[in-house]
Amino acid sequence: MLALLCSGVAWASLPRVTAISIDQQRQWQALGIAPLSNGSVSGMPMAPTEAAEALDFVPRRAVPMTAPIVAAVVESVPVGPLRIRGRVGDGLYWSLRAAGASPQVAAQYLAALATEIDVGDVSPSDGFDMVLGPDRQLLYAGLSRAMSSNLQLVRWTDGGRSEWINAANADRPAPSAGGLIMPANGPVTSYFGYRYHPILHFTRFHAGLDIGAGWGSPIVAAADGQVIGAGWGGGYGREVQIAHGGGIVSLYGHMSEIVAQQGSFVHAGQLIGYVGSSGLSTGPHLHFEVRQGGTPVNPLGVRLISAPVANLHLAAAVKARLAALLKVGAHS
Repeated sequence: MLALLCSGVAWASLPRVTAISIDQQRQWQALGIAPLSNGSVSGMPMAPTEAAEALDFVPRRAVPMTAPIVAAVVESVPVGPLRIRGRVGDGLYWSLRAAGASPQVAAQYLAALATEIDVGDVSPSDGFDMVLGPDRQLLYAGLSRAMSSNLQLVRWTDGGRSEWINAANADRPAPSAGGLIMPANGPVTSYFGYRYHPILHFTRFHAGLDIGAGWGSPIVAAADGQVIGAGWGGGYGREVQIAHGGGIVSLYGHMSEIVAQQGSFVHAGQLIGYVGSSGLSTGPHLHFEVRQGGTPVNPLGVRLISAPVANLHLAAAVKARLAALLKVGAHS
């Protein structure tokens, strides 16, 4: 009985063999060891197999020396102007792309044309022509049209303002239509027509508008034109007169300081002087007057429908720029 009891205790102390799948057995056999749960005492290597063989010595792995990687230095290569030409064909945009224009350049070209024509009216037989600068910005946008006048648009930058000028008509600007803008920021304190004069103390005709702007406030041109007068104007004090074409002249009086130069060309919104109280004036304000053929008219009712004044010096400069651009070699 004692022997049976001892043998039972010994059997219970042995590790239980847990059944594992055939696939797991093969994995353990490939490693040359057996899991503890399957009868192994220590998990140390057992009999070697074909998949795992015992090695007496394992040499240290030699790592090949590689040269340090040096980042390539890309030097900027100066790129000169580039000219691209071709036919419109089935579609202007895709013809531009096929000729070598990037999407950005193609968009610039279409935007330039849109300042003069409806791009949708371009004919398949029309020819496009463009010149790109070293920075690949569009400098010239040309279009040879079979059914209409050609376009020769030159990018022109002056005083920080960039615009497209059609060199073909630079000395013959097309008629334009548009109203005058208010030349100063402030309320209208006296309107066009008869009024009781605050200084002369009798009723007389007021030939313009009085704008109640503070001393030193900026005064801008009401429309594009040429400065035909800049100086002292009697009761108007320091004044500027701008001719807008078609017999229309605008006058800006009682200035404290004049900025515009006589004979210069100005754009709508360009600074020409500052509000003051010079001449026959009771306080700082701007007297704004518009004359049609020498006769004062109500500035609030003026709509400019006339040919703008041609700047012949600008026209000559634009045509000289065009001649230089068209000397650039073509890529078509």
